[in-house]
Amino acid sequence: MTKPPLVETPEGWVPAGLKVRGKASGKQTPASTSAPPEMVPEPPAEPAQEAAPEANPAKAEVKAKASFRPMPVLTVLSLICLGILYMLGDWQWAKYVEKSRAPALSAATAPVSVAAALQSSQPEYRPVELTGLVDPRSVNVRALRDGISGYRIFTPVVLEDGWIFVDRGFVAEADADKVPALAGQISYRGVLRKGAKANSFTPDNDPILKDWYWPDLPAMGASLKLTSGSPAYYVALNLVDPLASGQTQINPWADSKGANQIPPERHLGYALTWWGFGFALIGVYTGLHIRTGRLRFGRSPS
Repeated sequence: MTKPPLVETPEGWVPAGLKVRGKASGKQTPASTSAPPEMVPEPPAEPAQEAAPEANPAKAEVKAKASFRPMPVLTVLSLICLGILYMLGDWQWAKYVEKSRAPALSAATAPVSVAAALQSSQPEYRPVELTGLVDPRSVNVRALRDGISGYRIFTPVVLEDGWIFVDRGFVAEADADKVPALAGQISYRGVLRKGAKANSFTPDNDPILKDWYWPDLPAMGASLKLTSGSPAYYVALNLVDPLASGQTQINPWADSKGANQIPPERHLGYALTWWGFGFALIGVYTGLHIRTGRLRFGRSPS
């Protein structure tokens, strides 16, 4: 069975004899008329790509904010350690400043009387010379020198206008009972030193037990029933021989660089070391919080 020929109509190519809008399309188009378009199968539609989910503005905003959730125990311990490291560094820095200024002061000043030195604007490390009547009693103040535990021997000397303690030098603890008592008129040279704690770690004195860790001059004078003396300064002799052995030694507490033979530069190094430990602790604390996600820094959302 042959298919009816196709005819062209305003509505397109349709089979001959098919009524379109009530009219029969019996008229055929000559063969020269353009052939009807072949039915070309349309290619299958490509699956629609899923649209990328839009970024959540709220989520991006959260990521952009900085946050910090400190670890309670670690934070408290770190603050305590930082405080200790700062105090240690500050103590060594004070020693550095003190010893750096002392040489220029003593080198530029000739020895004067104790009374004149006490009236000066800077009595500390002022070179002095004194002549007076020595008191046979002494006070032993605990000290440490070259790793050896012992005592500094403080003996009062009575002057025309009062009395003042004189540091006669250091003896080891085993030789404390071998220090001879002095008597009569003496003449000494030394420097004025202020009686004070070496640092905040120095223990407190116990006047009742006569256990002295630092030269608290008023309390030491009261323990010997002395009055009208120097309440703040003592004389550290330049050369000492507390055991009367005939061999004098340089008294490190009379050294113009300070109360021992450690140079100022070493104190500066100690201060920088303690403070460096503090900065290292801050770095470790910060890094640990970043690694555990407890510390986030703000950034602009992309």
